[in-house]
Amino acid sequence: MDTFMGFSVHMDFEGQKLAERLFQIIVVAFGAVGWLYGYYVQDFFMTVLTLGAGFVLASLVTLPPWPIYRRYPLKWAPSQDTTTSVSNPESTSSKKKKK
Repeated sequence: MDTFMGFSVHMDFEGQKLAERLFQIIVVAFGAVGWLYGYYVQDFFMTVLTLGAGFVLASLVTLPPWPIYRRYPLKWAPSQDTTTSVSNPESTSSKKKKK
């Protein structure tokens, strides 16, 4: 179980965009090839089988969080001290009314 704890399970936003685009390209390409091959051999099962193979390949390429999908880590803003802004909410509302 400890081997899975070090496994990163996140993607950045650019990685999500790349994974979505790759998934679409792979599925559409296999769908088109499957349709053409199924039409050529006159067997609808081959069309579905080819599309299914494309789905499996696309899932293996895009679902695990490969390092290619984690190239641009998120830059978080530094944490702020919330005690000063929450301690006196009346002073901030009175400043807004004076303007």
